[in-house]
Amino acid sequence: MEAILTETVELEKIHQLALDNQLAVVSYRLPQNHEVTTLMQWSNQPLIVEDIPALEGKSGFVFCPFDTDSDLPIRLIQPDLIIRGDILQKPEPQQFTDSKHNTVVQREPIPAQPYQADKSEYLQQVESVKKHIQTGGLDKLVLSRISRESMPGHFQPTLLFEELSKAYPDAFVFMLYIADAGLWFGASPEPLLQSNQETISTVSLAGTRIFKEKNIFSTWGEKELEEQGMVTRYIEDVLQKAGIERFEKAGPYSYKAGKIEHLKTSFTIDATYLRGKLAPLLNALHPTPSVCGLPKREAMEAIKNIEAHNREYYSGFLGPVNMDNQWNIFVNLRSMKAGNDYLAYFLGAGITEGSDAENEWEETLNKQNTLQSIVNQLKNF
Repeated sequence: MEAILTETVELEKIHQLALDNQLAVVSYRLPQNHEVTTLMQWSNQPLIVEDIPALEGKSGFVFCPFDTDSDLPIRLIQPDLIIRGDILQKPEPQQFTDSKHNTVVQREPIPAQPYQADKSEYLQQVESVKKHIQTGGLDKLVLSRISRESMPGHFQPTLLFEELSKAYPDAFVFMLYIADAGLWFGASPEPLLQSNQETISTVSLAGTRIFKEKNIFSTWGEKELEEQGMVTRYIEDVLQKAGIERFEKAGPYSYKAGKIEHLKTSFTIDATYLRGKLAPLLNALHPTPSVCGLPKREAMEAIKNIEAHNREYYSGFLGPVNMDNQWNIFVNLRSMKAGNDYLAYFLGAGITEGSDAENEWEETLNKQNTLQSIVNQLKNF
């Protein structure tokens, strides 16, 4: 199959080419950045990375599951094609290879229809989590669910990506396809690890409420402040265990993400502390209490026992690794997966002893609206 690509390319054609031929592709836009970067790989399937520390020294775009001990692999897209904006930076061969390496990875199949807990089941799960907390087994747990909606007739992948980019300028917006992982979209408000030649940064992001102009100067509730504090203390502990005693901390402060807002605390570190050791720090941070809970091991085990669905790559992380001497890794939040005839919205809420089950259900609905409102707008085009 021949590919004729000029310096100016149309994003939709690139996406369709990849989807039609099961080629790995990702388009993403960094927060507060107008330029879209597109990477495509066809010489073989994306690399399977043994574990997070093994990312050190590698370059590409990583897609990591929530549970790295599951049978879902960490994937690294190592592009044959790089397009920044409309400029072709990495030239392509004239012929896509049909090598034996270009086969889909064999593993346990993910159900064709992801499991969807109804409201009654979700409320029961919240109460179960609260009992775990009350008995002293957990401090916090992030409970997730899936809302499965029928694929609308007007669904257009590239248009959705472009509209998400316009609607959420402060988020990491992406569209990613890997043959054995599926087609994913998201607008994540949470950087997990970012670095350049001078600084390394991460954030504590926890606590959610609907954004209202009148709330700008209002105080947050005790439950949200407690939740945010837990994540902040966790990150401080991770940094100290990594031997980083000096870092700048700012927050907590309100951070708007579409129609909702969060509490956020930012951490900035001198890059000289961890030069060549970013992957071990990434490994220590993931999964943060903002997507898992505390204590981490106990929370992970409780999630496996309570949640009936497979989180897959939701609440894992993704982003460019060591590209242009930078890492830009984000938590896979505000995300959805597109199946053949459905859209699966992955939704989470942090549960503490003071949680109200009805309020947590409403929080997941608000988060779903972040993406679904954009999907609904596509019918106007």
